[in-house]
Amino acid sequence: MKAYLTMLLRTALAIFLLHLPASVLAEVEGNCTMCHKYPGFGRMEQLPGEGKGKIERIFYINNELFEASYHGKIHCGSCHTGVDRLPHPTLEKVDCASDCHILDPSSNKPFSHKKIVEDFNQSAHGKDGSRTKDKSDLPVCKDCHSNKPYHTSVAERLGAKEFMNVCLECHQSENFVARFYEHMIYRTSKRRPSKDVIKLCSTCHADQELMAKHELDVVIGFSATFHAKAISYGNEEVANCLSCHAPYQLGFSPHRIISHRNGTSPVSAENKITTCRQSGCHTEAGEEFAAGGRVHPSPGMVRIMAGISSAEIDADELDNVSAFQAKVTGWIQLFYKVLIVVVIGGLALHRILDMYASRRERRTRGH
Repeated sequence: MKAYLTMLLRTALAIFLLHLPASVLAEVEGNCTMCHKYPGFGRMEQLPGEGKGKIERIFYINNELFEASYHGKIHCGSCHTGVDRLPHPTLEKVDCASDCHILDPSSNKPFSHKKIVEDFNQSAHGKDGSRTKDKSDLPVCKDCHSNKPYHTSVAERLGAKEFMNVCLECHQSENFVARFYEHMIYRTSKRRPSKDVIKLCSTCHADQELMAKHELDVVIGFSATFHAKAISYGNEEVANCLSCHAPYQLGFSPHRIISHRNGTSPVSAENKITTCRQSGCHTEAGEEFAAGGRVHPSPGMVRIMAGISSAEIDADELDNVSAFQAKVTGWIQLFYKVLIVVVIGGLALHRILDMYASRRERRTRGH
C-alpha cells in the first residue's frame, strides 16, 4: 500500500511539473524540500547480488534538523550531483573530496575535505593504506559521520551570551555569530562520548569473521581493562580507542590511524611509552610501564585467562610476556573466586550451625 501511494505521488508530481513554465520549473529544481519534505517519500531498490531482494529507501528530509546540522548551510547540489533535472537520473555517490561552494575564510578558496580524504585513503582504514586485497568492505566517511545537529542550548550551558555579544560588536549578523560559535565549540570539545567511540570501533573490530578476513586480531578483551571499567561508570577522562590510536597531541587524528607494525604509529613498540605519557594520562610513567603486554588482550591471552592450556594455542599467537601476565591474572582471579566461595560458604555454615544450636538448646530447656 505504501509503495503504491509513493508511486502515485511521484506520478502526480511529474504531471504537475510538466505543465509548469520553464522559468518556474527552474525555481522548483532549486527547492529540494518541495518533494523531500514528505515523510515516506521514497522508492524500492534492488539490492546488489542475485536473489537479494529489494529494500525501501526513504528520501524524506527534516529541513529543521538539517538546517541545524553541520552541513545545514550547504546547498544539496554541492554534494549531490545530477539533481538539476527532474525527475532525477541515477545519482552518483557523494564525493566528500569535492569542492564546496562555501569559501574557506583562511584561504578565500572553495572549502574541501580533499586533504582529509587523501589522509584517510593512506591510513589503515583506507583503500591505499589497508593491507587487505578486498577493499569492498572498508569503512567510508558516513560509517562514522552522520551529519547530526549541533549541540542544543550551547549558549545557555556554557554562558556564551557575553562572548557572543563581544563578537557582535564587529560581526553584525547574529545568525553568523551563533553558528560560528557553535562550530568552534563543537570542533574544540569532545564530540563523541567514550562509550560511543568504543561501540563504533567495536562494530568492526569485535567482528570475528570480518577481522579474520583482514588478518587482524579480534578486540575482545578491552571490556576487562581498567580503562573500560572506568568509562562504563561515566569517566570521560580515561583513554578510549582514539586516545591511543589517534592522539591529536602527537600529531595524529582518526583519519590518520596506521598499523601498530608501522614504526611511526603511536601504539608501536617504540612509541607506546610516549603515547602513555601524553598530557592527561600517565605523564610520570617509566619505560617499564608500556613494556610487554597489550592494553587490551588478544584472543589467545583471553583464552589463557579462561583456563585453556597454553599448549592449545599457537606458539606465534602470544609472546612469553603476554602469556605470563595472562597466567598471573588468571591465578589471581581464581584465588579471589575461591576466597569468595569460602568466606560466603563459611558464613552460611556458621549461621546454620548457630540456628541448630539455638533450637537444640530451647528443646533441652523445655524438657
